[in-house]
Amino acid sequence: MPFRLSTRGHYAVLLMYELARSGDSFISLSQISSSQKISQGYLEQIIKPLRESGLVKGRKGSGGGYMLAKDPSEITVGEIVRSVEGPVIPVKCVDESAPLHYCPDNCRARMVWRRVGEAIDRVLDSITLSDLLSEEGLNEKERRNDS
Repeated sequence: MPFRLSTRGHYAVLLMYELARSGDSFISLSQISSSQKISQGYLEQIIKPLRESGLVKGRKGSGGGYMLAKDPSEITVGEIVRSVEGPVIPVKCVDESAPLHYCPDNCRARMVWRRVGEAIDRVLDSITLSDLLSEEGLNEKERRNDS
């Protein structure tokens, strides 16, 4: 079975991308649901930990919805993923909170999996929402040039 982040983490990044695209405007989850083809109910589950992590702020009523609580350049994909999934842990033996019987102290593979987890964190923490927006602009420009 290949190593994968959950759908929840993937959708959280898409949700935050849509909020970044909306700039200083509040946007509803129904708009994001329509744009990203993700059920509104699932987005409602995802938005809660994002708010609790201080990445998103919300407003009720007419003209309400959600927006980023910080500038897109200050929010990394790593923060987003960890806020909805917890730490990225490739196997249980490197999970500090797991019972020790998952991996004996003399397990030589533990170092490999610890490094894999650290590498994933480094990559996720090196990409901001601004980077995703910039990539969108580059892709749009490439599409226009190909026409």
